[in-house]
Amino acid sequence: MSRLFGRQSELSELDRLLDKARDGEGAVLVVRGEAGVGKTALLDNAVARASDMRVAHIAGAESEMELVFAGLHQLCGSMLDRLDDLPAPQREALGVAFGLREGRTPDPFLVGLAILTLLTDVARDKPLACVIDDAQWLDSASLLALSFAARRLQADAVAMVFGIRESTDDHLLAGLPELFVSGLADQDARALFAAAVPGRLDGRVRERIVAEADGNPLALVQLPKGLSPAQLAGGYAVAGTGPLVSRIERSFITQVRALPVQTQTLLLIAAAESVGETALVYRAADRLGIATEAAVPAEAAGLVSIAGRTRFHHPLVRSAVYRAAAVSERRPVHRALADVMDPQADADRIAWHRAHAAEGPDELVADELERSAVRARPRGGVAASAAFLAYAADLTPNPSARARRALDAAQDKLEAGTPGVALELLATAEAAPLEELQRARANLLRAQVAFAVHRGRDAAALLLDAAKRLEGVDPQLSRETYLEALSAAIFAGRFAIGGDEGVRGVARAALGAPPITGPPRALDLLLDGLAARFLDGYEAACPVLKRGLQEFRREDDEDRAPMRWYGLVGRVALDLWDFESHRTLAVRQVQLLRNVGSLTRLPLAIAFNAGVLVNTARLADAEALLEEGDAITGTTGAPPPRYIEPLVTAYRGQERRTLDQVEVITRSATDRGEGRTISLMQYAAAVLHNGLGQHAAALAASQLGAEHDDLGVRNSNLREMVEAAARCGRTDLAEAAARELAAQAGVTRTPLGNGIAARSLALVSEGQATGDLYQEAIAHLEGSGDVTEQARTHLVYGEWLRRANRITEARHHLHRAHQIFTAMPADGFAERARRELLAAGEPVDEQAATASDTLTAQESAIARLARDGFTNSEIATQLFISARTVEWHLGKIFTKLNITSRRSLRIVLPDAAV
Repeated sequence: MSRLFGRQSELSELDRLLDKARDGEGAVLVVRGEAGVGKTALLDNAVARASDMRVAHIAGAESEMELVFAGLHQLCGSMLDRLDDLPAPQREALGVAFGLREGRTPDPFLVGLAILTLLTDVARDKPLACVIDDAQWLDSASLLALSFAARRLQADAVAMVFGIRESTDDHLLAGLPELFVSGLADQDARALFAAAVPGRLDGRVRERIVAEADGNPLALVQLPKGLSPAQLAGGYAVAGTGPLVSRIERSFITQVRALPVQTQTLLLIAAAESVGETALVYRAADRLGIATEAAVPAEAAGLVSIAGRTRFHHPLVRSAVYRAAAVSERRPVHRALADVMDPQADADRIAWHRAHAAEGPDELVADELERSAVRARPRGGVAASAAFLAYAADLTPNPSARARRALDAAQDKLEAGTPGVALELLATAEAAPLEELQRARANLLRAQVAFAVHRGRDAAALLLDAAKRLEGVDPQLSRETYLEALSAAIFAGRFAIGGDEGVRGVARAALGAPPITGPPRALDLLLDGLAARFLDGYEAACPVLKRGLQEFRREDDEDRAPMRWYGLVGRVALDLWDFESHRTLAVRQVQLLRNVGSLTRLPLAIAFNAGVLVNTARLADAEALLEEGDAITGTTGAPPPRYIEPLVTAYRGQERRTLDQVEVITRSATDRGEGRTISLMQYAAAVLHNGLGQHAAALAASQLGAEHDDLGVRNSNLREMVEAAARCGRTDLAEAAARELAAQAGVTRTPLGNGIAARSLALVSEGQATGDLYQEAIAHLEGSGDVTEQARTHLVYGEWLRRANRITEARHHLHRAHQIFTAMPADGFAERARRELLAAGEPVDEQAATASDTLTAQESAIARLARDGFTNSEIATQLFISARTVEWHLGKIFTKLNITSRRSLRIVLPDAAV
C-alpha cells in the first residue's frame, strides 16, 4: 500500500464506510474531485484496507460508455454463480441484461433490484466492498442500476464507493453521501513532490511546478516527468499552458512516446480494449506482430500493469494513450481486437470495434451494427439499440438505408429520454430522399419530441399534422396518432392553441381519421368517443366511451393493452364515474409495472393508484405510495408526479401545506402548459376548504376548476361546487351543477355517479324529497367502493337531519362519518362531524393514536404487506429494497407495536374503516 500524503481525514472516512459494512450496515460514498486529485489512490487504498472483505473493483472506460451493462458485467461477472438463487423476475432480467438468456427487454431498474439482491446475497457470506472508479465513464444503464442499489442499502453488509470527476453532471448519484477531495495543503504538496522528484532541482522550477499543480497530487508527480534533466536542474523549462488535465495528459504522452514503438502499440491495444482481459490484449498484439515482451518497458515506467488483468496506473494514462493516437493508428488496433474476439460471446463488441476500424461508409459493418441493435434491445432496451443504430446510420453508404436507420435510431433515442439527440438523427434522416411513410414517420417523431420537451401548447398541432400525413400510408398508425394528438390537447387544456376551442378543433380533425378496418380496438373506440365528447357533449359520447373502456379492460385482461394509454383510459374512467374500472386499472397497472420493474412509468402509476386510495379512505397507504414514488424519481432524475399529494393533504386538513402545494404545482403546470393540472389543483383546494367549512373559498376554487372542460376533473369540481354553493346560499349555481351531474348519472348509470347525483340533488332540495335522495345516495355509494364519498354523504345527511331536529337519526349518520374520517384521518371533515355531534348533544372522545401512527411510511408499507401475507422476498421486490432490509425493519416494527409475530399484525393493523 503506497503512502498517501495529507489524506488522513479522507482515509478515516473510507475506514468508517468499510467498518459499517463489516458491522452489517449498508454504506455508500461518492468520492468527488478533479482529475488527478487523488481519487484513484484513495480508492486503491480502500481496496487494500478491505483485505478481510470480498472486493469487487472496476473502473469506467470512455470507449464503452454506450455498450449497455458493460460496467455492471465487469463488477458482477464473478458473482453470477448465484444467479439461480434470485427471485424469478430478477433472475430473468439480469440473465437477459448480461446476454445469458433470451427474453423481454428488462427495465434497468429491475436489473438494479436484481443487483441489490445479488450483492446483499453475496454479502451474507462475507462483507462486500464494491469500488467503482471513473463512474462518469460507466455506461448509463450500469450507473443507473448501481445507483439504484446504492440508495437501498440499509441492513446489508455492503459498502459501495464511487469515484467521479467533480464537474460531471451525474444526477444519478446526486443526493448520495459525498466526500469531496481537494488539492493537498502546501506542506503536504511539497513533501509529495520531494518524494517523487529526489535529487538536485532548480528552485525556480520546483516553485513553478508546486504553484501550477495547486495541490493536485498527479500533477506534482507527473509534470516533472515531461521535463528533461537539464530543464529540471537548470530551470530552463517553458511555462506550461492549457488546462491542468490536458497538461497532465501531455506529460503522459511524452512518457509514452519515449517508449519503443511496439510498446506504444501494445498500450493502444490495452486502451482500446478497456475490459482488462490481458489474454485478449496479447492475442490482438500477436495478430499485429507484437511480442508479449513489449509490455516490459510500459510496466517499468509505471504506466500500466498487465499481470492478471490489464490496469493503467491512472485513467488519464488510458485517455492520453488513446487520444494521442492518430485515427490511422487506432483502426488496425480495433480491427485486430475484433478479429481475435469470440464471435459467439462477443458479437456486439466485435461490431463496435469494426465500426471504429472502418475507414469510411461500409454497409457490411453497418449491417452488423444493426443486427447488434436487435440483439441489444432485449438486454438494454431502446438506449442500447439506439447507440448501435446511430453508429450504423453514420456508416451506411446508401442514402435511403441511412435515412431508415437514422429514423429508427431517433425513435429509440426519444423513447430512451434523449429528445435532443433524436432531433439530430431526424436531421440526418431528412437530409436524404424519404419515402412517403418515412416522411410521415419523421413528422410524427418531430411532434412526439415537441410533446416530450414542451408538454402542451404546440404539440397537439404537430401531432395532428403527422396524423394527416399518415392517413394514406399507415391508417392504423394514423388513428393512433390522432388519439395522441387529442390526448395532448386534452392534457394542455386551456393552454392548447386556441384554448378550449383548440381542443374541439383537434377533436373535429380526429373525425377525419381513416375508417376502422376490422374489429375496433379499444384505441379506435376511445378516439371516436373522445372526439364526440368534445364536439357533441357528454351524453352523446358516453355509449362509445363506455365501450372503449370495456374493450380496454378486455385487452388488459388478455395482456394486450398498450401501457402508454393507461393514463388516458384512467381519465376516461373518472369522467364516466366508473370507480370500479378506475380502481381495477390503477391496481393492475402498478402490479404490471412492479413485475417488470418499469420505474420510468411506475411513479405516474403510483400517483394514479394513490388517488384511488384517497377515495377508499386509506390516506396512510396513499402517503406511503407517494413516498415510494418520490424515492424512485429521486433515482431516475425525473420530476416527481405530485398531482395527488395536495389532495391527500387537503383531506388531512393541512391548510397551509395544501395551499402552498397548490400554488407551486399550478405555477409549474403553467410554465409547462399543463392546463388540466391547474383544474386538478383547484379541485384539491375546494376539498380542503369544504372540509374546513370555508365554503366561500371552496366555491371560488371549484368555479375556477370547472371553468374548462378538463377530462375527469370538471365533474369533480362540480361535485365540490354543489356543496359549497348550497352552503353559501348560491342556489342558482348549486342547482345548475346538480342538474349537470344528474344528467351525467343518467347516461353512465354507475353506482358512484348515481350516488353523487342523488347527494347533489339532495343538497338543493327541500322537504321529504331531501331525505329520500340522501338515502338513495347512501345506498348507491355503499355499492360503489368509494368509502370517502360514503363518509361525506353521511356527514351532509347528518347535518341536514340535525337541522331538521331529527336528532337520533342524525347521530347515527354523524357517528358513521366521524368514524371513517377519524380512521383516515381526515381532520377537517372529522372536526365538522365532531362539532355536529356536539350540537346533537353527543360528546365525542378524542380517538387515541392508532398503531400505524407510530410507524414510518416505509415501516407502514412493510407492515401492511406482511399483514397481507407477503413473504420478505415478495415485500422486497414490491418496495425495491433487499430481503435483509425487510427483515431488519420487521424487527423494529414488532418492537414498536409490542407484538412478536406476523399474525398479530392483522389485529393491530386492521383494514381502513368501510
